Amino acid sequence: MPAEKNSAQKQVNLWEDFLTNVWKSKLLLFTSIALSTLIGLFVVQWVRPVYEADARIQVKTKSSTLSAVLGDVGSFLGIGGSSAETEIQLLQSRRIISEVVDSLGLQNRAEPIGFIDRFLHREGRVDIRYLYFPDTSVMPVERRYQPWTLVADDSVHFSLYDDLDSLVLSCTPGTLCAVPYQGDSVKIKVSIMKARAGKKFKVTQSLMVYAIRSVIGNLSVSEEGKKTGILKVAYQDYFTDRAELVVDSLISVYLRVNGEFSSSDMKNSLETLEAQLPAAKETLDSLTNALNEYRESQGSADIVTETKIMLESRLRLQQKVIELQQFREDRARLFDASHPSIVTIDKQIAALKKEIASGDYQAKKLPKEQQKTLTMTAEVQFAQTIYLELLKRIEQMRLLVSGTTEPAQIIDVSEVTPRPVKPRKKLILLAFVFFGFCGASSLILLRQKIKGVVEPIEVSKACGCPVYSCIAKGEKAAQEGLEALHISLGLETFGSSRMICFSGLSPKVGCTFVASRLARLFAKENKKVLLIDADLQQGNLAKEFHVNSKVGLIDVLVGAVSISEAVCETEEPNLSVLPSGYHLMCSEGVFNAEKFKNFIRLIRDYYDIIICDTPSLQVSMDASIISKISDEVVLILESGRHKLDSIQSNLDLLPKAKYPVVVMAFNKCEIQSKKA
Repeated sequence: MPAEKNSAQKQVNLWEDFLTNVWKSKLLLFTSIALSTLIGLFVVQWVRPVYEADARIQVKTKSSTLSAVLGDVGSFLGIGGSSAETEIQLLQSRRIISEVVDSLGLQNRAEPIGFIDRFLHREGRVDIRYLYFPDTSVMPVERRYQPWTLVADDSVHFSLYDDLDSLVLSCTPGTLCAVPYQGDSVKIKVSIMKARAGKKFKVTQSLMVYAIRSVIGNLSVSEEGKKTGILKVAYQDYFTDRAELVVDSLISVYLRVNGEFSSSDMKNSLETLEAQLPAAKETLDSLTNALNEYRESQGSADIVTETKIMLESRLRLQQKVIELQQFREDRARLFDASHPSIVTIDKQIAALKKEIASGDYQAKKLPKEQQKTLTMTAEVQFAQTIYLELLKRIEQMRLLVSGTTEPAQIIDVSEVTPRPVKPRKKLILLAFVFFGFCGASSLILLRQKIKGVVEPIEVSKACGCPVYSCIAKGEKAAQEGLEALHISLGLETFGSSRMICFSGLSPKVGCTFVASRLARLFAKENKKVLLIDADLQQGNLAKEFHVNSKVGLIDVLVGAVSISEAVCETEEPNLSVLPSGYHLMCSEGVFNAEKFKNFIRLIRDYYDIIICDTPSLQVSMDASIISKISDEVVLILESGRHKLDSIQSNLDLLPKAKYPVVVMAFNKCEIQSKKA
């Protein structure tokens, strides 16, 4: 239970930290959401509205028409039911779509030119019903498949320019215009032109395969309900009239092609049946004549009652066997031979055949004359049944071929939606707002993950060094933290003179700022303070205190000037500054020399507080060297910038002895204002 509570508490703390960081970064969050919203508004305005036209047709599948007419023999002839999925695939086939594309000129494109017009949806419209470009073989290679330009001269005239901006022809909409061009010709027929004068359009002609794919991409065909045979045909386009025209043309082509397919199938079936009719008639006549001759030879005009009963029983059983065999063929298309339904049918067929065999055995007990009469009569009746069935089916097929039935019919004519189906503006805007929020949150989480230590207690426990102060961002806000650091340092007890080394963990953490402000605070206590710029590479304390001195620490150490000549008095009482002087590329040898140590011993007799502003530990070893002769080392850290392992590794550069005392201060902290 305690482990579960700790885990739950940890989850709560993570959410609290995340929400706190989100609130702190609210400017980033609001900026990201506002930017993504503007992008969403641009996308919504840029995307053209898309309209949808739809119609409904009822497919009279063969299972409901042809099979109903042919009955059980439909399966025997191989005429099965055509599913709605088959008709859907036919509607989306290249055979149908290519004819629609060719008849409406959907492979011809006239794209408006102009960003502003496109954005404001005033680009106009041009539909090209027929377009013939010169054969590519007569065109130079570099000019093949290059777009041409159509310009609307006014509301009823347009001009066509080639890829070299040369005028090819001028014409009016609704007229087929043709002119010779480079040994070939150019033909164009514009069906619709709605554009202001001077509007330009880029004219191209895509390959048929790409035009078909484009139409299929905007076309949807689906069955409404289950096994209803009612298909919904929908097409989406930028223009309502063109969407409606495509649907009408598609259905018209489908009905014609489907009718041709159905008529062709039925004609083939009719020819097959008619071809079988003479043979069936010949077989029936032959068997009938043989039976009559046998009866005359035997002097009998009829068969006995017992033989007649056996004959009827045999015919009935044979008919059942044929029906079961046809049913088994239908089931075998769906299941294998081991399926229970197939096994059951096989058992029924075997039982019927066994019963027929038993009847045959009983027939063998009859006199030979009755056996032969029974056999010949059965053959005649079976042949007569087949012949009459063929006549019946031929008459039915002739009715179908003559057009008494249709494969499909229109239920609802094409109708276009009054409102566009795309784009869904509200949904797009919400999506962009959501993406903006997620993007800002991800960035905040990433910053939180890579952010350094912000809790002083965490550093103090891990490194064993006290954190004396947290200094806020900004000069005014930092005053409270600087005073806290001053008080903490003032409580330390040392001799009559103290030397404090200030260094940063990394560059630009505000070490010089803290050192100079602490020097002022110590000077206000009537203590003589000397602030030494020990950054011999980039020292800028002279600029901080507006000191115009060309000499400094280096000049004193080399003996070029005296200490009194190098030290500069500031406007602050009791505060003096020793600039760095001449800048050096490498300064480690300077602070290791005995001259620097003697210099420090000498000035200790004149000043109460000596503050050395040194380079950061990551840049130079100067702070580590100077700290050996210092009483205290104040290490400045920037809140949220440093990782814990980086702090520990840099602390290892400082001496491990009792003195100097190493303390730390957090700079640039985000401290919330206290509420009353």
